[in-house]
Amino acid sequence: MNYEEIQSYFNRHCRIKLRSGREVYGVLWEEMNEVERAIYFASFIEHKKLMNKRKKQETAADPSLRLLSEDILSIAQIES
Repeated sequence: MNYEEIQSYFNRHCRIKLRSGREVYGVLWEEMNEVERAIYFASFIEHKKLMNKRKKQETAADPSLRLLSEDILSIAQIES
């Protein structure tokens, strides 16, 4: 998938099929720095914890996984 297709799923609970053949459930989000933008994935619960800690400006171990857009074959939002 290309970046523009993936972007509409950021910060939503999704089912993601990866190039490795794995199917994972969780949240994708983007982080940008001066040099590059990166796509990250974490389980729904870990993403929620990480975002709450960032709001409180606490440091925490980052359970996220960095992905390339080429690693994502398909994505579907999970209805709540």
